[in-house]
Amino acid sequence: MLKTYIPITEAKEIILSNVKELPAESITTTESYGRHVSEDIVSPFNLPASDNSAMDGFAVSSNELLGASKDSPITLKIIDEIYAGKSSEVTVTKGTCVRIFTGAKMPKGADAVVRQEDVKYDNNNATFFSPVEKGTDIREAGDDVKKGQIILTKGTKITPAAIGLLAALNIHSVKVFKRPKVYILATGNELIELGKQLSPNKIVNSNSYALSTMVMENGGVPIYGGIATDSEETIMAHFEKAKEADIVITTGGVSVGEYDLVKDSFAKKGVEWLFWKVKIRPGQPVAFGRYNSTLFFGLPGNPVSAMVTFDQFVRPAILKMMGNEKAERMRFFAISTDDIKKKQDRTHFLRARLFSSEGELYVEVKKNQSSAAISTMLDANCYIILEENKTKIKKGDKVLVEVFKI
Repeated sequence: MLKTYIPITEAKEIILSNVKELPAESITTTESYGRHVSEDIVSPFNLPASDNSAMDGFAVSSNELLGASKDSPITLKIIDEIYAGKSSEVTVTKGTCVRIFTGAKMPKGADAVVRQEDVKYDNNNATFFSPVEKGTDIREAGDDVKKGQIILTKGTKITPAAIGLLAALNIHSVKVFKRPKVYILATGNELIELGKQLSPNKIVNSNSYALSTMVMENGGVPIYGGIATDSEETIMAHFEKAKEADIVITTGGVSVGEYDLVKDSFAKKGVEWLFWKVKIRPGQPVAFGRYNSTLFFGLPGNPVSAMVTFDQFVRPAILKMMGNEKAERMRFFAISTDDIKKKQDRTHFLRARLFSSEGELYVEVKKNQSSAAISTMLDANCYIILEENKTKIKKGDKVLVEVFKI
């Protein structure tokens, strides 16, 4: 049953309830950047693997330096020198110490490291001028990661730090979710391809390029479907190729005009539309449906509306397909620098600029909120979110913001 003019929360619930996770595949750690792990990854050993020195200095038994002072220093014999990567079987015993370097494995019998700048030493002996606490400047085995510890949970996006940790743990391959394939089709008689000759009645198909980039940014694989003119025959001709994708995005053709043919055209091919029109601005005439496991999103044709509705509806679906249940961007409150008014009808997403001043976060709304003004998306770094029942904001009030660009 097609629902119409529903709240944004209900729309998201409908979408996410129809998302299924994609299959997994195994890839090398070196090629895994930006992918999402398909299972919890567990550390195979402690990191560091053994106690090691955090400083260049001398490994000692702390008991040996009890009572040491500038007036009554204690001298110990140096019985070995250990650097990172070197094995040593010596044991620190009474009256002895070991010269040690950062990262080197601690010798038996030592329970502290004294920094070399605090020691007077030659090739044979080291003199200490103060006591040292047990455990000083030692990195204990498992201090960073313990054996059996979950280091990446299912759905986590692999970052440079994650790759570094995987490499440190000698994990050379990982299982990740396959990337969703997203078919993008622009509709409209007024559209021409990028690079073609412009005329007074034509505009460039910019939406497909912006949305393709947003798909890539969120881990998907965009498939450029080109432009369909405003005819059922032309739109339906794309169906066979589109239905092989995981997600289909159309832009334009989902409003109430005589040439808005997307819903009916795809419905004739078997697409079940689940909702049409959401109580948001911009982007009210957004539609969502499904055909088998393929999700169909009919986004508005205005550039800003297309980008906002992608952010709020398509992005969470892409991420959930890759196991990420926490698709919401960072939201918090900031102080408005403007008076804002709106009708009590829809949730508004206002393009705005978040900035800090004297330890406070402020947000400035962009003056031009036209859904055709794509340049405002370039200047903005967040949305001010005004719920349906919110009609007035005064300068100095705190407002909810969602950050989409740092």
